[in-house]
Amino acid sequence: MLVIANHDIHDPEKFWALAQTVTAALPLGFKLHSVMPSMDMKTGTCLWEAPSVMDVQKFIDEGTGSFSNNSCFQVNEAASIGLPKVEMEAAVHN
Repeated sequence: MLVIANHDIHDPEKFWALAQTVTAALPLGFKLHSVMPSMDMKTGTCLWEAPSVMDVQKFIDEGTGSFSNNSCFQVNEAASIGLPKVEMEAAVHN
């Protein structure tokens, strides 16, 4: 499934440095498609492919939660435009 993560960042320098480290070793079944920070780096939106919303929420909160408030939601793929092809089903069943 595709999951959006929105980040309200309290400490941009620490958040983005830690985010690079955390996302260098993603859990099995996770793929980070896009990282879109604001110009001031105090907010960001990321597009994930993962087994569930709760998996993404937990991963992000454990990795960067001390520097940001994070909220995640499942993307309504049928109503969206321009999304990447989700390959999660094949990865989960193989």
